[in-house]
Amino acid sequence: MTKIHIILPNRIGDSILTLPSLLCLKQLLNKYRQYHVEVTVFSHYPLIRYFQALNLFEFRTFNLFSKFASWINIPDKAYFLSTTSKNIGYHAKTSYGLSLPNKKHVHYDIDLPYLSILQHNSELPDDLFYFLQSYYSLPVYSIKRFGICLEFGFSVQQIIDEFRFDNSSLLTGKEYFDNEPMFNSEYVVFCMEAANNKRHAAYRRWNEENFFVLAEKLYADYGVESIFIGLKNQPRIMEKPYFKDMRGKLNLDQILQLLNHSRGYFGNDTGPLHLANLLRKRSIGIYPSDGAIAYRPLFPEFNRAYINTQTPEEIYPFIEFLISEDSSPVDVKKSNSYQHTPNPSCTPSVPCSSSSCNFE
Repeated sequence: MTKIHIILPNRIGDSILTLPSLLCLKQLLNKYRQYHVEVTVFSHYPLIRYFQALNLFEFRTFNLFSKFASWINIPDKAYFLSTTSKNIGYHAKTSYGLSLPNKKHVHYDIDLPYLSILQHNSELPDDLFYFLQSYYSLPVYSIKRFGICLEFGFSVQQIIDEFRFDNSSLLTGKEYFDNEPMFNSEYVVFCMEAANNKRHAAYRRWNEENFFVLAEKLYADYGVESIFIGLKNQPRIMEKPYFKDMRGKLNLDQILQLLNHSRGYFGNDTGPLHLANLLRKRSIGIYPSDGAIAYRPLFPEFNRAYINTQTPEEIYPFIEFLISEDSSPVDVKKSNSYQHTPNPSCTPSVPCSSSSCNFE
């Protein structure tokens, strides 16, 4: 039995975008060699309970204790799906990782050429890339993570033959959401943050005043309240009965519960956007021009993408998609909600930074 550990990226959005590749790996192992390997997946943040409920692999928390345990019960192989100093200290008989020029102090035994996040360095076969993009509309970041299946020794044809992914994929059982809603009113979840509001990533954030304009109009036209989440308590949110400021008050599990009982999500491209999409909640995401294809959510029919240079007046006509209960989500290829969205580059933007709560 070969013991293999997979360490996910340390950002919420990035870790969620790796899930299709883990699902594919599970499907391949079930078909070809389920009993020859034992796979354990490690995640950096308190999202473990939800990931465990997906019934893919055994999920454990990646922390100092797991690093210490890796020196006692040494895995045969450890695959690191992102390159970060947080990985230092984790031990395996053979470690596999991504070599990045700006992370020279992080070393692995063997590089992962199929998983390179740099477009010009990637060895992911074109036919696999085309298949995943054409048949499943997966974002570029997710497609690149399918290199893990190739690193395990599976062929492109085996991936194409076995991978199955649709709206029923990556769902948890209803027992995960067995609590009462935090609020009895109808509400949309807003998040004004991105990249933990660091100055160098200001280009990723929509103007904060625009959020308040849309939230005001949402209540005036539909009677739907707005609940704001995030890590920071700035800018100040006006005290109004239909604005609820929950920033810095919720852990990730509570945010999942909040999103589950909401009408939908509106905000920048950050962790909660991907959480909402994973719950099949409708969302409107505000993107920089270089991120809408590379980092869009896994299920695009539940998401509408806009560029952060657009005004509230341009976006508001499509707010009904967010709160509608009667109509089913529109196929992204047939939707006209992208008519205001420029054709963004397929090259992933620089991965965003993280903090203790890892809202990315």
